[in-house]
Amino acid sequence: MKKVLIVDDEASFLLSLKDVLNVHRDKFNILTAENGSVAVDLLREAHFDLLVTDLRMPEMNGFELLAWVSRHQPQLPVIAMSAFGTPEIEARLRKIDTLQFIEKPVDLPLLEKAIFNGLKAGGKSFIRGITLATFLQLMNVEKKNCTLKIAAAQGPAYLFVANGELIDAEYANQKGVDAALEIVSWDDAEIEMDGICRRQDDVINMPLGHLLIEAFRIKDEAAEEIKKNTAADDPPLPAQPAAPLAADSALARSLSGINSVQEFAIFDMQQTLIATNSGACTIATFDMEAFAQALTAIAQDLDWSQYRSMTLGTTKRNRYLLLNQPEQQLMLKLKPGVQSAQVQKEIERIIER
Repeated sequence: MKKVLIVDDEASFLLSLKDVLNVHRDKFNILTAENGSVAVDLLREAHFDLLVTDLRMPEMNGFELLAWVSRHQPQLPVIAMSAFGTPEIEARLRKIDTLQFIEKPVDLPLLEKAIFNGLKAGGKSFIRGITLATFLQLMNVEKKNCTLKIAAAQGPAYLFVANGELIDAEYANQKGVDAALEIVSWDDAEIEMDGICRRQDDVINMPLGHLLIEAFRIKDEAAEEIKKNTAADDPPLPAQPAAPLAADSALARSLSGINSVQEFAIFDMQQTLIATNSGACTIATFDMEAFAQALTAIAQDLDWSQYRSMTLGTTKRNRYLLLNQPEQQLMLKLKPGVQSAQVQKEIERIIER
């Protein structure tokens, strides 16, 4: 049975939601929390399939809750509720393809529909592992002041936000605009939030929306350049054998819904390919049999037990996760900046269901 956690400091609102959504008790269960602190306790104690949270709450607000989720449960789908204030702001936010806000006062049928979409992999009415860019846009809407400590594969970084605008940034030996353009497009970043902006001067002096557009333009151009160089330097890949579509297995469908997985291939215990992601799959030709033999020989030589997982990094900055499960073996190509341990944890949870 699916479980949905709804967080809001208005007791009457939570009661009315439970009454309305109780008609779907055969499809999902509703639990409620009056603030972020209570929500964190519940999230630590049990598994939830969807989080619905208000942004303005006492004790621990929605932003602090989302920051906690980004660090501890980054694959948890989230729906954010907020009062936008003006039609112009609402219209701007609805253009964000990966995020749907539910405006307060809440339209209950709209929230009901969003919850069903959020419980389906691939729906657009939720944030799966809230991105740093989305988090910043939320803060911009609510005009928040804070300092964000960002943990990612690239290293630690800091963002300083005043009245919802990014005024300064630090990463490695970079500061200001250069650091901000590097940081804001990171994927699967862990966010730690301090409710005080630790900078006074606006050294960036650029609206957040413009900064995000420029950062992602630079990121896209860099990716295209790497793609061109790779195509020029690498020998052509061997022809890929016809592989089953992802829809052919429940596990493949679940893997297709994990945002941090770029490609995947599933092999049976005879190292035969049985499913891949839909579309192009560069790891479909991976020789799992030869690789498994090599790992077995190494394990025997070092007196190891059978390996459970392995993370591989290449000189082209690609990262792969190999999982050895009782009935199948999985090879996954991860998106840049993704932490393999968190992906492994989510996949093992899916398999256990």
